[in-house]
Amino acid sequence: MGKYIVYGLERKFMEDRPQNGNAGRTVQTVETSYAILDRLDEVGKAGVTELAEAMDISKSAVHRHLATLANRGRVRKIDGNYHSVSKETEQVQPTFEIIESLSRLDSATPAEIAEATEKSKDTVVEYLVQLEQAEYVVKQGDEYQNSLKFLDIGERVKYNTGIFDLVVEEVDKLANESDELALFSVMEHDRNVILYKAHGEEAIRTSHETGLREPLHYSALGKAILAELPEDRVRDIADRRGLAPVTEQTITEVDDLLSELEATRERGYAVDMEEAKPGMRCVAASVSSADNSNYGAISVAAPKSRMQGERFENEIPELVKGAANVIELNSIYVE
Repeated sequence: MGKYIVYGLERKFMEDRPQNGNAGRTVQTVETSYAILDRLDEVGKAGVTELAEAMDISKSAVHRHLATLANRGRVRKIDGNYHSVSKETEQVQPTFEIIESLSRLDSATPAEIAEATEKSKDTVVEYLVQLEQAEYVVKQGDEYQNSLKFLDIGERVKYNTGIFDLVVEEVDKLANESDELALFSVMEHDRNVILYKAHGEEAIRTSHETGLREPLHYSALGKAILAELPEDRVRDIADRRGLAPVTEQTITEVDDLLSELEATRERGYAVDMEEAKPGMRCVAASVSSADNSNYGAISVAAPKSRMQGERFENEIPELVKGAANVIELNSIYVE
């Protein structure tokens, strides 16, 4: 029995029994899969009905072929439509998995990376060699780690937001005026990403490192951003990203989140009542501009003991809203 791999599809041909017609049917199956891939390459994306009509076959047959192609990584379903995945694209995925695993592990041997990515050690070594040649990883002894090249890329991306200089000035000022931790974040891929932070004299040290990517629903920063979005977009984000609890106070129901966002819009700022970290409160205001596609927010975070009464209800919110307003106004004049 011979085994052939065609366009990522594995099919067995019963060469010792051609008279039973299995080989002919298998050839036809592969040809139909080829045709589906060719059609997707031609139009970019298509639904089951469109493919069935274009190929003059039943929708159930199209479903079967697409299921096989999806299992083999040759097509991907996005928003109800199917897209062709080229072999070149498919081969990029292990690169990202290795980089992500090194980010989590800090440094690791090929065997450790192979275990983390569920790939063979030989495959991992091949990718590591290419990554090292491109200077994206460095080897120290028997271990590899991500290189500082990512720092260069990150710095360039940070300044490409168009408002980073303005953000630095206002966040530093907000930290000094509040004596607390001041943060600025933007939304990217429906996540909250910390872009810059500054510490006032009394600021507590937290895990809010620059570049931190976290869900939007449990922080004041994230809720300030979500409050700028239409309800259907918020629901879509909640469906895809989930509303996982981080503390006992975290909002985990979408209707409760929508109610909180309505309250955020009414008062002009968002609050985090120990929803992200026990014992910590936060006040945030959104920062948006018609000329900037990035939704952002600025905040002050402090221990609950210092976020009470007048300070929490008026003083800090006024400082935060003022800083947000300055960034918005100045961003209009950024060329």
